Amino acid sequence: MSAYITLMTPMTDQECLLAALADLGFDSSKLEVHAAPVNLVGYTGDRRAQTANIVIRRQHVGMASNDVGFLATATGYQAFVSGYDHPRFGSGWLSQLGNRYQTHWTAKQERLAAEERRRLEEERQKLVEAQRKAVHERAKKMGYQVKETREGETIRLVLVKRTY
Repeated sequence: MSAYITLMTPMTDQECLLAALADLGFDSSKLEVHAAPVNLVGYTGDRRAQTANIVIRRQHVGMASNDVGFLATATGYQAFVSGYDHPRFGSGWLSQLGNRYQTHWTAKQERLAAEERRRLEEERQKLVEAQRKAVHERAKKMGYQVKETREGETIRLVLVKRTY
């Protein structure tokens, strides 16, 4: 029975980890994702004491292999790789996984930043529109006509009141 080797990783984002695993050939059909950690299984089918939230079952790892697992912790995922599987799924593989993770994490951060910029711009547009409507309503109550022109991002409101 191979003992599991626990390897700490700096990976904290499940979505990015799953995408990185897919890049290395473990798509969603080969992965189990659990909210609560489940036991890993050894090469003889025995339940191991190690638990993981993301599991690559042994049939997807290789003949006579053990499950490979990732346990979510506050500081990052712990990778569980058996001593038997360590030559194939050890430091070199985890380094590749880390590189792919970083690529996905960077893309996700850029996507989230773009979404936040879009959200802020939408809020700004709503505020400008609310202020424009308020000026129109108040001017109308006071007997003014509003002439509006737009020049790019600028809105110019001119209040006109005819007195004869």
